[in-house]
Amino acid sequence: MSFSLAVLAVLSNGPAKAATPNPCAGSHKVVFYANDFSYLNDPNYCGDCLGDCMKQMAIDPCGHWGTLDIGGQLRLRYHHEDGMGRQPGVSGFNDTKNDFMLTRLRLYTNWKKDWLRIYAEGITAEVVSNDLYVPRPIDINSADFLNLFADVALTDSFTVRVGRQELLYGVQRHVSPLDWANTRRTFSGIKTMYRGDVWDVDAFFTNYVPVSPYDFDEPDYNQSFYGVYATRYNQCGGANMDLFYLGYDNENQYASPPTVVTAGSADFSVHTFGTRLWGDIDGEWLYELETTLQTGRQSGLGRDHRAGMCTIGFGKKLDMAWAPTVWMYYDFASGDDQQGNFNRYNQLFPLAHKYLGFIDAAQRSNISSPNCLLTMSPSSKWSLLCWYYYLGADQASDTIPFVATPSVQNTTTKYFGHELDLIAAYKFAPRSNVLFGYSNLWRGSKIIGTNDAHFFYTQWELDF
Repeated sequence: MSFSLAVLAVLSNGPAKAATPNPCAGSHKVVFYANDFSYLNDPNYCGDCLGDCMKQMAIDPCGHWGTLDIGGQLRLRYHHEDGMGRQPGVSGFNDTKNDFMLTRLRLYTNWKKDWLRIYAEGITAEVVSNDLYVPRPIDINSADFLNLFADVALTDSFTVRVGRQELLYGVQRHVSPLDWANTRRTFSGIKTMYRGDVWDVDAFFTNYVPVSPYDFDEPDYNQSFYGVYATRYNQCGGANMDLFYLGYDNENQYASPPTVVTAGSADFSVHTFGTRLWGDIDGEWLYELETTLQTGRQSGLGRDHRAGMCTIGFGKKLDMAWAPTVWMYYDFASGDDQQGNFNRYNQLFPLAHKYLGFIDAAQRSNISSPNCLLTMSPSSKWSLLCWYYYLGADQASDTIPFVATPSVQNTTTKYFGHELDLIAAYKFAPRSNVLFGYSNLWRGSKIIGTNDAHFFYTQWELDF
C-alpha cells in the first residue's frame, strides 16, 4: 500500500455506501512481512487477484516442508518540482526546476513451517532526471535487501526475530520504514515480540543500515537504535494506548565543527519516553494525543539533551455525501534556546513526509504548527485529501531542520510559512492504484530565498 493511500485509509471514514471489498485488496501492508493472505483459506472465496497463485504454495505434495509466498510491488512516480533546490550549490526556495522519474521494484519470499519462518525481501530503486538534479540519498539503491530475517516462535504468543528488518511503530511519527522514499529504511538486529489478549509488546536492539546506492548496504555499528514499544487495544470502546521507550546512540563524529544547522546530527545519545492515546466517541468524534520527553547527551557539543514534542488532534466524521472527515491538529517539538541544555527535538526515524507538509521543508524539530486535515471518498474507488499547515518555529533563534528541501534561514523570526497539500487517489484494481498530488509552500520571513516552493507528482503502484 502506498504512503498516500495509507494516510487516506487511516484518516478517512471511507465512502458512505461502499461495496463489500475484495479481501485481496487489503492483503499487502506497509511492511510486506505483515501481509495477510488468510482469505485464501476461505472455501467461499472465489476471487482471483494478481499474484494469488503464488501465495501459500505447498513446498511438497504432503505439506511436510511448509508453505511459500512469492510476490512484490512495482512503483513509478514522476515529480515536477519548482523552488525545492536539489541542484549544485543552490538551496531550496530559489529559482530551480527539476523533472524526474523514480522507479522501484520490491520482491519478497516468505517461507513458514510450524515454529520457524524465513523472510527475504529485495529492492532495486533508480531515478531518471534532468542534468542538474542532484538525487536525494533516498532515491537510488541499485540492488539490496530490505529484509532478511528468521522468526522463531518460542510459544504461541512469544517470537524472536533475528536479522535485517524494517521497523514500524504507532502512526510512524518516530519509527517508520519510510515508504515515501524510493529506497525505504531498514535496520539489522534482534527483536522479541509478545502478542497477548490485551497488550502487544516489542523489544528490540538494532543498528541502522544506511543506503549505499551502488554497493551492498552494511549496518552502521556507530548508530544503535533500541527500545520497547507496547500497545494496548481497548476492546470496550475506550482509548487505545501506546507506551514506548526509544534509545538512539550515534557515535559518529562531526566532519567539521557543528553549526546551527548541523548541531545535534552526530556524536549523541538520546532517550525518548512517550505515550500515544487515540480512539473515538460513539464512532463519530475522533481524538489523538501523542507526547514524549527526550533526555540524553550531545557529547559532540558538550551539552546535555532535554527536549520534547506533543501532537494533539480532534476529528469529526460528517454525515453527508462523500463521507468527509475533518481533523484539527496542533504539532509542537522543542527548539534550542541556546541557554544551557540542547533542546532541539530529535525526530528519530519517522515517516516525516506524512506530517508537517509534503514539501519536506520542516522536521518535527523546533516546530509549532496548527494544521487542518480534510479527507473524503466520493466513491469506493476515489479518495481525496486536503491538508493545510501554518509552520512556525518554537525558538526564533534556532533553525527548523529540513527533511528533503533545504533552506537558508534567519534567526530573528518564527514565521516559516504555510503549506497546502492536495491528493487524489484512484484505485482501479484491487492491487493497483494511481494518485495525483500537488503541494505549495508559501515561504515566511524565516526563510531566506527568492521563490516559494511547489511540486506536482503522479504515482502508479502495482502489488502482486
